[in-house]
Amino acid sequence: MLGLLAKKVGMTQIFDENGDAIPVTILELLENVVTEKKTKEKTGYTAIQIGANEASKEEKLSKPELGNLKKNNLPLFRILKEFRVSGEEVEKYELGKELNPAEVLGDNGCLVDVTGRPIGRGTSGRIKRWNQHRRLMTHGTKHHRQIGSAGPGTTPGRVFKGLKMAGRDNEDITISKLTLVKYVPEQKALLIKGAVPGHKGAIVSVKPSNKKGEWNRNALLIGKRKAA
Repeated sequence: MLGLLAKKVGMTQIFDENGDAIPVTILELLENVVTEKKTKEKTGYTAIQIGANEASKEEKLSKPELGNLKKNNLPLFRILKEFRVSGEEVEKYELGKELNPAEVLGDNGCLVDVTGRPIGRGTSGRIKRWNQHRRLMTHGTKHHRQIGSAGPGTTPGRVFKGLKMAGRDNEDITISKLTLVKYVPEQKALLIKGAVPGHKGAIVSVKPSNKKGEWNRNALLIGKRKAA
């Protein structure tokens, strides 16, 4: 399903016609220009790639991204995201055209899914990140929470790719069924009810919600939604 790229500005509150306060997150829509259309005959699946935020230098892009943008005579967008869509939707959009938020998301009051990278726990060790157990606490052991030997000593003499080690402990999450309270075309701003993942200035993707049944697990964990 096609979505839009936006930048998280912050949170505030607005009041409805009954005087009730509604906590909202303000998202600033980016350019959202169609940069590539992928068909099943060529790539094995159908999708539309969206571009936003022009890059200052060509070095900011990979060679495949750079070649594709130049081939289609498009600006060098720094942010590129792909959305899987049906074959009929691919034919509806033209390369180089900016998407209309009302056509993609719908009217005020519709439900949307917001995907972003949360602030997370920062750099974490292997025990906190991967739930591994600690080493011995007795017999003179002095390395209780450290990883120890990471690879073979002789052949092949290297650390295998994908080994679970310490590092950045966060990944993209999706908060489902958030209400689009209001769209302000003059400021290109979306007012989303509740909290969305990410810090101020983070890039998130917004798309119409098509999930049924219970609320998203991540929303349940942070207490923003109750199970249906």
